[in-house]
Amino acid sequence: MRKGMIRAVRGSAAALAVVLAAGCAAIPGSTPEEVVRSRANENWKARVAGDLDRAYTYMPPSYRAVTPLDRYKKSFATAAKLTSAQVTDVKCESADKCVATVRIEAQAVMPRIQGALPPLVTHYDETWIREGGQWWLFEQ
Repeated sequence: MRKGMIRAVRGSAAALAVVLAAGCAAIPGSTPEEVVRSRANENWKARVAGDLDRAYTYMPPSYRAVTPLDRYKKSFATAAKLTSAQVTDVKCESADKCVATVRIEAQAVMPRIQGALPPLVTHYDETWIREGGQWWLFEQ
């Protein structure tokens, strides 16, 4: 009886593993494009919120090993305030490299005439690389 239970549990576990593996293809984030889109949007969400500590975590470990957080923060200009950013497209050029196109909206920072200028809107292509099994923003 005990051997029968063990076989049944093993069989159920194997069947569950097959179902989960098949279902993973339908879960958002399962393709490189979906993963990069999600990570890029999260990175830009942090940047729009001014949370550069969190945005820094999307940089590859190899970058963070040679670029301290304070130097990373200093690399951002203050002539414009980000007001929104949204990934509009992701194209993967290889298994380890994708390009995300981001629509960015910003407001010029000019204290004397703030609000008088229309928002600045542009599109920006950024490269994402897979390193150590994870997707990271590649600093160019």
